[in-house]
Parts: sequence; structure tokens; C-alpha cells
Amino acid sequence: MNNVDRKSQADRILYEFGLLKKLEELGVPHIIGSYRMDMMAWNDLDIDIENADMSLDKLYELSSFILNTFHPTWYEAKEEINEEGKLVWFHGFEIMITGELWNIDLWFFDKETIVNAEKYCDDIALRASEIQKERIIRIKEELIARNLYSFEKYKSLDVYKAVLEKDVEDVEEFLELYS
Repeated sequence: MNNVDRKSQADRILYEFGLLKKLEELGVPHIIGSYRMDMMAWNDLDIDIENADMSLDKLYELSSFILNTFHPTWYEAKEEINEEGKLVWFHGFEIMITGELWNIDLWFFDKETIVNAEKYCDDIALRASEIQKERIIRIKEELIARNLYSFEKYKSLDVYKAVLEKDVEDVEEFLELYS
């Protein structure tokens, strides 16, 4: 599946299944990550929602919507204090859409945190040429195929830096740089 197909499937999740509409009832959603940057290398959707009016009752309401609409294969929801001492809410779930596993992460943050995430995504997207975007997608896809793309191994940030700052062209060059 290529970036365009992934984005089309993500749009189904957002619009056809009504996730974006539900999130708009709870706050102001901001789609971030590879969807925003138009560099989707795998089935992953990241949405930050302004949490000014979030509550445990709304967390439960959203949980009910997710469980009843998507029937996730994995689901987690929690309220927590992040490393900056701010109250945040998280919903993470995995679903099957047309035979493909999708990961969706929803974070309820303060507006400043979301603005910073959007700025980061927009900066990467503006800096990357079309060729660099293709390289980023290809390197991520190959890292995923080798089970090397995760929080414990290599992250998106590593790939962006390698391609945009070190002009890395492929996964072998990437692995050589980071080994």
C-alpha cells in the first residue's frame, strides 16, 4: 500500500466511520504525524485534541464510541500526568480496516503542546523535497519490514534527521549511520 492509499484509508476512519466528528464533539482535533506531513509509511493515525473541556466522563464516552464503532483488537484509555506535569488523556487502539491493521493514537493536550507538534510536522514537510519524502517513506517501510521501527529502536525523528540533515538515501545507509 502506498502513501495515497494509506491516506485514503485514514480518511475512511476519520470521515466514513465518524471518528473526526466524534472528536469535534469533545474538543478541537488536530491531525498530526505522517498524515499531516503526507508521508504515511504505515497504517498509523495520530490526532491531538485540545483538552480544555476533557473529563473522565468524556473519556468514557469516547471509549464507548471507539469500542462500539471500531471493535478494536487492542484498546487503551487513560488519564495521566505527563513528564511536564500537565494532565493529559490518551486513547490508543488498533483496528482492522479492509484486512489491514491500523494503529490510532488520540492525545488530549493543551493548545501549546499541539501547536508545537503541528509546527514540528509542518517544518519537516516544508523542508523535505518530494525525493526526500519518498526516501523517508521507503526507509520507514524497510525499517518496519525488519521490525526495527519502534520506540525501542529507530523512530521517525531518526529517519527525518538522517534524510534531511545527512542526506541518507536508503535503509542500508541509515543503518550504517546509526550502528
